[in-house]
Amino acid sequence: METPRHARKAIRFPLEAPIVFWWTDTGIEKRSEGRTHDISEAGAFVLADTCPPSGIQIGFKVFLPVLPGFEPKARVEAVGHVLRVEQAGGLEGRDGFAISTRHTLLRFSDDTRELEESGKKNSRVG
Repeated sequence: METPRHARKAIRFPLEAPIVFWWTDTGIEKRSEGRTHDISEAGAFVLADTCPPSGIQIGFKVFLPVLPGFEPKARVEAVGHVLRVEQAGGLEGRDGFAISTRHTLLRFSDDTRELEESGKKNSRVG
């Protein structure tokens, strides 16, 4: 029996949430932002106008929606590698990329300034 080409190692959950990410390319730190399409304990798929190159190490923060009954804002922070980059024509007509991670952190905060500041910085970086 033939093994599926893209065997999943973790269950994916559909989640549209803001994400900021950064990577170093030829010694220059680059930053961008987008929205997650789905997320798992082993990574995420991100829709973005600017994508890092395949194979590169990437750091990111996903800002999770506020959950009912939860006061603090939560975010996922991780470092991973870009597995693949997909060109526009797919979901929402935007480029996207898959991230593989080994370790992730879940942080809670009432401070929304970080996302707002990140959006301001990333609107200047392309």
